[in-house]
Amino acid sequence: MAKHTDAYLYQQVEAQLREQINSGQRAVGERLPSVREYCRQHKLSKSTVLTAYSRLEAEGLIAARPRSGYFVCASAASDAAGLSTPALSQPSITPSPVSADQLLLDIMVKGAAFDLLPDQPNELANEQLRRCLARAQRRQSALEQDYYDEPMGLWSLRSQLAQRMAMAGAKVSGQDLVVTAGCQHALLLALMATTSPGDIVAIESPGFYGAFQLLEALGLQALELPSSVEEGISPDALEMALQHWPVKALIVSPCYATPTGACMPEKNKQRILALSIAQGIAIIEDDIYGDLYFGSLRPRSIYSYDDSGSVLLCSSFSKSLSRDLRLGWIAPGKYLAAVKRLKLVTALASSQTLQQGLSDYIQEGGLERHLRAKRQQYQQQYRQLLQLIAQHLPMAQSCSHPQGGLALWLELPPSVCTVSLYAQARKAGVIITPGRLFTAQQRYQHFLRISFAHPWTKARTKALQQLGKFIASEAEQKC
Repeated sequence: MAKHTDAYLYQQVEAQLREQINSGQRAVGERLPSVREYCRQHKLSKSTVLTAYSRLEAEGLIAARPRSGYFVCASAASDAAGLSTPALSQPSITPSPVSADQLLLDIMVKGAAFDLLPDQPNELANEQLRRCLARAQRRQSALEQDYYDEPMGLWSLRSQLAQRMAMAGAKVSGQDLVVTAGCQHALLLALMATTSPGDIVAIESPGFYGAFQLLEALGLQALELPSSVEEGISPDALEMALQHWPVKALIVSPCYATPTGACMPEKNKQRILALSIAQGIAIIEDDIYGDLYFGSLRPRSIYSYDDSGSVLLCSSFSKSLSRDLRLGWIAPGKYLAAVKRLKLVTALASSQTLQQGLSDYIQEGGLERHLRAKRQQYQQQYRQLLQLIAQHLPMAQSCSHPQGGLALWLELPPSVCTVSLYAQARKAGVIITPGRLFTAQQRYQHFLRISFAHPWTKARTKALQQLGKFIASEAEQKC
C-alpha cells in the first residue's frame, strides 16, 4: 500500500475500503478480511487496521458480528441524507468579551437542552441504576451521620472513574480526581483555577454554549478558533493565535464536540498539547462525550498524552447515563490543590448517596452494559436522522457526519435565519437550537444543531416534518 506523508496509514486503509464499498466492488453482506488477514496481506499493524475498521463501522458502512468478523452493510450512495460536510469555520481570531443570549435562557427553560421538543423520555429508566441508588439511600439513612463527605469525593467512586480513564490510556489514580456537581461545574473550577478576570481563553468555534456562559460569568475574553466539523480545532490556527495573543487557557472538546460532533485525530491532539506546553497555557478538556463512540475503539483524550500536568479533564454522567445525575469529575493535573480549594468554596461536598449508588453501579458492570447498548442506539438514531433530514428537510445544504456523540450540525440556505426559525417553530411547540448560540460573534445564523439523543417517535418525527415546513417558509425571507 502506497504511503503518503499527509495521511496516517489507517486513513489510507479507510479511504480504500470506503471507495471499494461505494463503487460496489464490495457488495452489501460481503465479509471483509479479518484484521489479522488484512494485516498480513498489506503488511500493516493491527492497530492501523482496527482503527480503519472502527471508523468505517462508526459511519455505518460495515458492521461487526460476534465471532464472525466484519461485513459490508451500506454504501454512501444509499445513505438517505447524501449531504456534504460544512466548510471549516472562519471566526474572527480576535479576543472579545462574551454577552449571554436571552435566547439560550429561553431554550433551557423549555427543557430543550437536546433539541426538538416535544417527547421527553424517562431519564432514570435504568432499573439497575435505580436499585443501586435506592440501596445507597437506605445505607446512608442507617448511618445517621451529620457530617459532609471528603471534599474530593467518595474514594470508591474516584477509584472506579480512574480505572475507566486508565483503560482509555490515561495515567491516573483516584487521588488525581475531584468529584463535582456535573461537567459544567468541573469546567467552572478549571477556569477559576487557571485564569483571572480579563484573561483570554481560546475556544473552538462553533463551541459549547455552556463554555461561553462561563467565560462571561468569570469576566474572560473568548478567542474563537477555526474548527472543522470532522477534526475540530485547527492546530495551525491555534499556533498562530498563541503567537499573537497572551492566551491563558484553551477550552476544547476533542471527542465528539457539540454542536458538530467533530473528533480530533490523535496527531492533532498531540500537536495541540505540545503547543500548549511550549506556551505555558492550560488545556481544559471537555470529555463528556468520549464514551459515546460508534465504532469499536474509544478515542483517547488529550489528558492521556499529558505528562506535564497541563491538562484539566472534565466530564460527567449527564450525557452518558442521565442528565438528572448532576455528578461529574475533574482530573486537574498540576492544578489539583487549587481545584480542591475551589470545590470547597463552590460546592463544599457532593451527595454521598448519589456517589455511593453510582460507585456500586459501575462496580457491578452496569455502566459498561448501559454504554454498549446506548452506543448502538445512538448510532441507529443518527442513521435514522440522516434519512429523516433527506425526507423532511430538503433545503438542508450540508451537515456534519459524526462518529459518536449526540448531535449533528446542519447548514441551511443563507436566507434562512435560525433565530427567526426558532421563534416560528416555538409557537408550534417545536424547540430547536439555533447556531448563533455556539459563538460570541453573531455567526452561524443559518446553522442549527439537531440531536439524535432520543428515539425517533411519531411525535419527534412530526416535529421534524413541521421544522421542514418552517424552513421552506423562512427561506423566502432574509436574515
